[in-house]
Amino acid sequence: MMSSLYSQNLFSVNGFVAVVTGGSSGLGFMIAKGLVLNGAKVYIVDLPSAAIEERVAALNELGRESGGSTQGLPCDVSNKSEIASLAASISSQETRVDVLVSNAGIRRDPPIPCDVLKAPLSELQASMWSSQDSHWASTFAINTTAHYFLSVAFLPLLEAASRLDLGNGRQGRSEGRGVVIMTSSCASMHNVTNVDLTSYATSKAATDHLVKLLAAKFSRFYVRVVGINPGFVPSNMNPVGQEGNMFSSLFDRVPAKRAGNEEDIAGTVLYLASRAGAYVDGINLCVDGGRILLANGQE
Repeated sequence: MMSSLYSQNLFSVNGFVAVVTGGSSGLGFMIAKGLVLNGAKVYIVDLPSAAIEERVAALNELGRESGGSTQGLPCDVSNKSEIASLAASISSQETRVDVLVSNAGIRRDPPIPCDVLKAPLSELQASMWSSQDSHWASTFAINTTAHYFLSVAFLPLLEAASRLDLGNGRQGRSEGRGVVIMTSSCASMHNVTNVDLTSYATSKAATDHLVKLLAAKFSRFYVRVVGINPGFVPSNMNPVGQEGNMFSSLFDRVPAKRAGNEEDIAGTVLYLASRAGAYVDGINLCVDGGRILLANGQE
């Protein structure tokens, strides 16, 4: 007889309620699309200037067959008050949030670029010195601090999902409900690049540790906190395939011999958010085609 473990859909998020920040483009849209296509109700959150309604319409069209649906909400996640208002708005509509994907991020390269690995000392110093302290502050505000305040603001809704009564003595946590998934980057794991990504990579390394700190703090409620560290994946930040993209020459050095795609990212999130990943907590999962295995010996 087949075990009941394998008779169910291990990766199901059907009926889940999810919130995805930075959800109208790039990785966030890939993640939202994967959730909607698998039957989740998804709130995509982005800046008021983003094309939220256009994306909502596209996702709702995709969700017709799966039963997934989408709503859009504006929020500047670098602002603590706006995060509080976002959580209050969703609390007025939902009794729980099964999945919080804290994905919004930015990168601020030095205004004066150089080839870090080849530039003479004076040129390297000039490039690095051109970074603005405000760029560092805004990078950390969105790439790190926002993860913290979003996780704290949504903690009651996440805890409600974790203890949701599913019948037969089962709670939501047994299906993976009540999880924070933070988007980090494989840049947090290596230090050799021909482009100065210092502020970005440092903020992502801080996010990696934040995953562990929050997972420990939320452990009494089994609200899980996990991170994903994507490699080269198409986004506004990384225009894969476009002429002049600074990383294009590195794709052939990735063991997978390609850039990542939406299935790679959405599949990882579905794993971490569902019954399949319900026993995973406090770790970061690198999704980079093996890039990090070689990155510290390359540009």
